[in-house]
Amino acid sequence: MKEIKNEDKILEKIKRLFWDVNKEDVGLKVHHPYIIRRILDYGEIEDIKWMLSTYSKEKIVKVIKKSRGLSRKSAYFWSAYFGIPQREITCLRRPYLKRLRPF
Repeated sequence: MKEIKNEDKILEKIKRLFWDVNKEDVGLKVHHPYIIRRILDYGEIEDIKWMLSTYSKEKIVKVIKKSRGLSRKSAYFWSAYFGIPQREITCLRRPYLKRLRPF
């Protein structure tokens, strides 16, 4: 795996959002879609402020539109926040919506 430079590593305060990977292998630039998605779904106010100051609005909106793994709840919220038409968000399109079974 490619060595991540110190200035490209994720900050200590958001490492808790990456419980399923080796945190030392996550780079701010290389893995920005993954980082943004995690913050959109699980981040707290401080994490979101950091994300908005670190990544451009265009990058964040692109991740929202293209992400298939974003939760529906988060997708609806961020759609309203950024003014993104829901039809443009991949995870809200019909094939990606999970059907709930009554039993």
